[in-house]
Amino acid sequence: MKMRISFHSHCAKGNLSLSSYLIFFFTVHVSTLESVNFKVIGPDHPIIVSAGEDALLPCHLSPSMSAQEMEVRWFQSKFSELVHLYQHGKDQAEKQISKYQGRTELLKDGIVDGRVVLRICNITPSDGGQFICFFRSSSFYGEATLELKVAGLGSAPRISIDSYQSGGIHMVCESAGWYPEPQVQWRDLKGQHLPSLTEKISQHDNGLFEAQISIIVTETSSQDLSCSVRNSQFNQGKESVVYIADPFFLRAYPWKVAVYILLVVVCLVTCTASYFFWKQHEAKAAHVAERGKLVADLEEHISEKERLQDELRLRRAQIYEVDMTFDSDTANVLLILSEDKKSARVGDQRQNLASNPQRFDTCTCVLGSAIFTHGQHYWEVEVGDKIGWTLGVCKESVGRRGIFTPSPETGFWTMWLRNGNEYAALTSLMTPLLVSIRPTRVGIFLDYEIGTVSFYNVTDKSHLFTFTDTFTEALRPYFYTGVRDGGRNDAPLVICPVRD
Repeated sequence: MKMRISFHSHCAKGNLSLSSYLIFFFTVHVSTLESVNFKVIGPDHPIIVSAGEDALLPCHLSPSMSAQEMEVRWFQSKFSELVHLYQHGKDQAEKQISKYQGRTELLKDGIVDGRVVLRICNITPSDGGQFICFFRSSSFYGEATLELKVAGLGSAPRISIDSYQSGGIHMVCESAGWYPEPQVQWRDLKGQHLPSLTEKISQHDNGLFEAQISIIVTETSSQDLSCSVRNSQFNQGKESVVYIADPFFLRAYPWKVAVYILLVVVCLVTCTASYFFWKQHEAKAAHVAERGKLVADLEEHISEKERLQDELRLRRAQIYEVDMTFDSDTANVLLILSEDKKSARVGDQRQNLASNPQRFDTCTCVLGSAIFTHGQHYWEVEVGDKIGWTLGVCKESVGRRGIFTPSPETGFWTMWLRNGNEYAALTSLMTPLLVSIRPTRVGIFLDYEIGTVSFYNVTDKSHLFTFTDTFTEALRPYFYTGVRDGGRNDAPLVICPVRD
């Protein structure tokens, strides 16, 4: 728009004064400034969330500006079917569709800069798909599309003997709780794929998949085999191994049963004839029994020796105890730290904390204040009777934003507890751990130069697992408290001094 403004030294009737022109020009200029266009920007990659966890969907305005007085609308396929609505400076929960009522929260820490995050609780497979983030001001509007993918890591495969069939043993492998549809197969101990007899994958009402495959194992085929189930989204899987001993194949071959019966009859006749010689061999039998007792005592001695070696290693590690606290600058906003920063637990609402790029924004994680570049270091964490936690070390440089999968490849050397009784070392394919006595306190020992991270059950002084790697970057203690469940898992993780 071009405007031509003339000024005269004398004011005449019908002419605008100088002050009138200035007021008019300022009004037009301000109106133009208020009509600035903006773009809505979301993540350029799909957001992957495990079934049952919370999803965080971020988007922001560009250029940065306040959205406090704007309308912020989240929807999927239809504009009117609201996932969440922020309007007139507050959330309009009553306008949500029933599927999302009570499940969403708009995180508005950065709304003065045009940044918001939609949290959707307890994600199910039906939540997967595209979400649209829509901003509207008094003069302009824009939107961005985000993609949410839901993944479920199901149960460990359960292998059972179903029946004797076709001259062999009919084995069945079952696993449930997967999403999307998993890949399942039989393999021998060399990793070679074995063809299955039947394969059935079904989807339950909750959207999760259950897999069931079977195979016929004969005495001439591989008797060592495994059943593996993999999730292609997370590139993770679970595997169970089974060995079939020769006696199990007798019922598959009736003629062999007859041979064995004949052998038993012959053996009985022989034993009857040998009865008369039993007395003279009684001393020899007693000697054999004594040898058996000696073998049992030796095995018990070996077991006790291993236990004492584990306890000795733990005692040596405790010499290198580190005094440290939780680093509040890295703590997720849902975590509540004690005044001495030795205790961390999940709260029921976000803490009023300053924005910090070092802070974990998705998982309820926090790092220890110590930074390790060399030497030997040991610390203990009280886990009590919590049903879920993750402990260990990570690289100082690991990302703090979005969802991540802990493993040595991503810079994490950790172990976890899930569902109250599932212990595992988070190796590349995850290593289940057999724990006889539940640890209420866990010890972590880092030997930077040798390249090991060891975990100990301080409760019974046993060794749990040791990672071996090469460290070239600064490392920090890593803690994940698990999700809030209104019960045992709401208890804190506590950094404790070493007990005598």
